Amino acid sequence: MKILKTHCFKQIYADIEDKFDCKITFVDLVSQDDGLDVLIPSVMSGTKVADFYRVRQSTWIPVSVMGGLWPLDSEDMLNAGLDLFNEDNFHQYYTKMTELNGHIWACDISGKYDQMAFGHVYAFNKRLVSEAGYDPDALYQAVRDGKWDYDMFLEIARKVSEDTDGDGVNDIWGVALDCDGNEIWSNGTGPILQEEGTGRWYAELSDPKLIKSLEFMNHISGDPQVQIPLEGEAVPGRGGRRDIFYEGRAAFAGLYGPNFGDGGTFRMTDDVGLLPIPKGPDVDHYMVNMVDVDTFVCPTSNKDWENSAKIMNEIGMHLHDMDEFREFILESLRGDEQAMEMLFDYLLPNALMNIAKCSYDMYQLTRYDMYDKIYKGLMTPAQAAESYEAAIQAELDKVFRQ
Repeated sequence: MKILKTHCFKQIYADIEDKFDCKITFVDLVSQDDGLDVLIPSVMSGTKVADFYRVRQSTWIPVSVMGGLWPLDSEDMLNAGLDLFNEDNFHQYYTKMTELNGHIWACDISGKYDQMAFGHVYAFNKRLVSEAGYDPDALYQAVRDGKWDYDMFLEIARKVSEDTDGDGVNDIWGVALDCDGNEIWSNGTGPILQEEGTGRWYAELSDPKLIKSLEFMNHISGDPQVQIPLEGEAVPGRGGRRDIFYEGRAAFAGLYGPNFGDGGTFRMTDDVGLLPIPKGPDVDHYMVNMVDVDTFVCPTSNKDWENSAKIMNEIGMHLHDMDEFREFILESLRGDEQAMEMLFDYLLPNALMNIAKCSYDMYQLTRYDMYDKIYKGLMTPAQAAESYEAAIQAELDKVFRQ
């Protein structure tokens, strides 16, 4: 059995090899196109390169639409031994998140050995918000009470921003950087939806609920008392903005999983917390949008999928461990139990797979074109809706062959 893109843990795999009288090998995916240039030729020719691939949705969504993946929730796959809905074998939040067009296409294994990164949240500097008059515990309680919303977030950010040396430029900022466009999903809808009944995917940018989330995105960067300017002389990039937050010079920063821990928040001397993206006025819950859903899929070029299902199930049984996963996340959050509560009780139950990453071109169109213009105030939400809806629809029609 061959698996692409994971880590090898010799003894565990040796035991599985003995049990099933098989050989497990791991192959790095050498690709110019996130795996599409390997996966599509494989399924079209029927030539197996690997039993399972670990790829993200911009790769596996187009391949599933063309009939190139085995649905993992099919009766045949389950009967073959893939215990897909067993929470002791597979991470259910991430596995079920890959449901698309009536089937689940991928499975996730999380634990001590292999963790899936969570999506964007707002990290906050507890010292700075306290100095501005906001108890960090009260912010967590605001989430529980449903009061952590656009207005509260912007209010705190404005109060934190300060010019400490009188040169006319803020030295302390309310927001170091935004959540990379994921605020667009925070008011109960998004730019890409699916019709009930027909299953057709469509762009909807003029919904008043979506307009409010776009206005919030613009307020984050358009107010000079909220976020570091996005344009001008010596404006830092996203990495530089994260550094400003780590250095204790901003109250909030849009961070995602890998930014918590050794490579990011562990560099901070101030205590750091985790809050959801604030919710809009038309929704009663918080969400997290999973930009990169890197999960295991089984290509139709794998004609020996029944044996592969048994072996993958055994791998999940030995490697997946939610207790170890939680311990790993808690350590990454510096032991903040309330931050853990935010993530596991308020975010993961409402987690979304970023459907705007259904293809490379769609992600470029939304994140690096439309969202960027909204953040920078180069377009109003109404102008963006008018300008981009047709282009987004055209890409949806291409990806989903509708």
